[in-house]
Amino acid sequence: MRKHALPALLLSGLCLCVAPPAFAVSKETIRIMEQLDALQQALQNLQKTVDTQTAVLKTLVEQTNDSVNAMKARVDALEKTNRESLAKTDNRFDTMTGQMQALSESLEEVKTRVAKLTDQVAQTQTIIQTLNAPQAAQAPPNAANGAGGSSPGTGPGSPPQDPRPRIPDAATLYQSGIADYNGGRYDLAIKDFQQYLQYYPDTELASNAQFYVGEAYYAQEEYPKAIDEYNKCLDRYPAGDKLPAAQLKKGYALLDLGQSQAGARELRSLIQRYPNSREADLARQRLKGLTAAPAAARKRTR
Repeated sequence: MRKHALPALLLSGLCLCVAPPAFAVSKETIRIMEQLDALQQALQNLQKTVDTQTAVLKTLVEQTNDSVNAMKARVDALEKTNRESLAKTDNRFDTMTGQMQALSESLEEVKTRVAKLTDQVAQTQTIIQTLNAPQAAQAPPNAANGAGGSSPGTGPGSPPQDPRPRIPDAATLYQSGIADYNGGRYDLAIKDFQQYLQYYPDTELASNAQFYVGEAYYAQEEYPKAIDEYNKCLDRYPAGDKLPAAQLKKGYALLDLGQSQAGARELRSLIQRYPNSREADLARQRLKGLTAAPAAARKRTR
């Protein structure tokens, strides 16, 4: 207000010297100046308000940036957690797959034990039937016996004897072969299964019997004979249950003979024909081992 004091004094002096109309004009001028001063004060207040709002807005922007950075950090942590969870899930899946394979192997072992028990039951039944079979009827005494007549069993009253050998039933013969194979009596197992194939070549278990002949030779490391028997299983029984297993073991036998290319080719053929089988998984593992072995050898030579 000090800067307006001098003009006000001058206006007051003029008011004493001029006529009444001039005094009215001076009052109007004072009113305008007061309005200008009020407007200037309002502008200053508006500037303060703008400055205050700008500071608040700047604070809000900084807080928003902090919130965005915090959210980004949370998203990164969540992605890391998801990756770790996915890795754990994969590990659990691999573990479950291994457990399923172990259960499958256990199931095969249980089947083998059941087969042994079945064989024992069949053998027991055969013994019981033999013991309970009625004895052959003896010939009635002949008047000439006392004088050196016909010997028992050869006279006219003796029953006719069948000269043909008795053929074992299919179940007993097959289970006998399984028992010999599981017991490590591979030569006897080969004879049992070959006899089974001789008398029962068209049954559902014929392909299994043929496969186990190859298995018995493979267990004795007679790989060429094993390959021949596996080929018979593949060629003679195209609808059999042991085709994937026969082709897998054929590939193994070729690899054991040092025929790496032929063995690998057989395993790849198996994977192509039976991609979802357990034998295909085993073939993939064997092929992976074949690939890793040369690489490891090259590293050792460097």
